[in-house]
Amino acid sequence: MEQWRNPATARIAGQIATGAFALAIVGQLLLISGVIPVSWAWGGTQKTLNPTVQIGGVAAIAMLALSAYAIRRRAGLDGTGRPGRGLVIVAWLITAYLFLNTLANLASPSLGEKLLFGPVALVAALSCLVVAWSKPVEQ
Repeated sequence: MEQWRNPATARIAGQIATGAFALAIVGQLLLISGVIPVSWAWGGTQKTLNPTVQIGGVAAIAMLALSAYAIRRRAGLDGTGRPGRGLVIVAWLITAYLFLNTLANLASPSLGEKLLFGPVALVAALSCLVVAWSKPVEQ
């Protein structure tokens, strides 16, 4: 099990998480631009694309981008020096949120969330778990 805590493994997991966050951002962009149906997100409760949904999508994009940066920083892919304790806590919070998000997506009545966003969230959650659990990067 020690290989899963290795900083090199964390860097690989950080790259995978970055890809998953990027896919989620693209998905949100496609949703707020109307390319894919808005009913594929938000638990299938929204039937029309409106400004409130678009603002929610923009907020989701911002959170995804900030989460990607935090995970990349924790994995030793961005920044210099050893990540502080606060960043370690943030990485665990992101990981926990992503696991809850995965469960919500897979339980959603929306087929788009189940088939598109659920698997992306699961990949992000698993890769963030490896990053959060890893030993600190020595630089």
